[in-house]
Amino acid sequence: MPVLVLGGTGFIGRPLLRGLGRDGDVVVLHRGGGEVPAGAIGIVADRNDPAAVRAVVREHRATTVIDLMAMTQADTLPLFEALAGEIERYVLISSADVYRNYSGLHRKAAPEPIPLPLTEDSPLRETRFPYRLARPRPDHDPQKALDDYDKIPLEQALVAQSSFDWSVLRLPMVYGPGDRQRRFRWLIGPMRAGASEIVAPAVWLDWRTSYGFVDDVAAAIVLAATHGGARNAVFNVGPAKADTHADWARRFATAMNWPGEIIAGDAPGPLSAAVSALDLRYPLATDTSRIRRELGFLEGVSEMEALRGTIADELAR
Repeated sequence: MPVLVLGGTGFIGRPLLRGLGRDGDVVVLHRGGGEVPAGAIGIVADRNDPAAVRAVVREHRATTVIDLMAMTQADTLPLFEALAGEIERYVLISSADVYRNYSGLHRKAAPEPIPLPLTEDSPLRETRFPYRLARPRPDHDPQKALDDYDKIPLEQALVAQSSFDWSVLRLPMVYGPGDRQRRFRWLIGPMRAGASEIVAPAVWLDWRTSYGFVDDVAAAIVLAATHGGARNAVFNVGPAKADTHADWARRFATAMNWPGEIIAGDAPGPLSAAVSALDLRYPLATDTSRIRRELGFLEGVSEMEALRGTIADELAR
């Protein structure tokens, strides 16, 4: 089953390619500069050129496309049209930011919070373009594409077309080696420095969201791309249970043998500033029972191994 991966040399792409390498022919379309593992075929081309993508599909007879880089309608919907009749399945990497709670979390709207873990059938955002600012970003801004980013219309367009099968994977917050957002720096940094205490807002410590270790997230994508039961289905990806940040703090303390104390309180700094912009009455905990039940997904990395890998990567920066 030849697979074409769009954007496979980054954070999630590297472990994804390692997993796919055991299952068949893999072609990676990327912009150049990234390392393609042995056994995979690297093609330097523009993902935003539908004709170029179609040519790669035809040349390598790819039957499945895994799209790690879908961001906007302008850069993705033309691909659906160009690949009509060319492939058997399109795997779209989406996000938990499609759910209604996300608009409340970022104060884009004030819907009734959904307190229970979000299932694939939970209400989606009624607002669009979650990262669009009040004033458009200038053209030279490296984050300009975020003005038009939204996974919801991409999911809807994919489901509406009938030219090939599809799978949609809604990812959690992904952490681990290579995480550019450094999601647990607020814990690892002070613990490494030997701080006697870490002060964090109580609402942050109590907040629940789903974090997925990058290797496990990649394994879920491989499973969805190769399992017949994943055809024409939406799956949440992430842990079996979403814990609070206080729970994560205790885990990192154990992994780093840190004897200090986590204190709920206000302290000036980047964390407090970031938290003040959020409405943490809205959890982002997702229910991942469907992918476990229907595809048999199980994490392949132990919790302690994931923590230690994340810590080692942070300490090396």
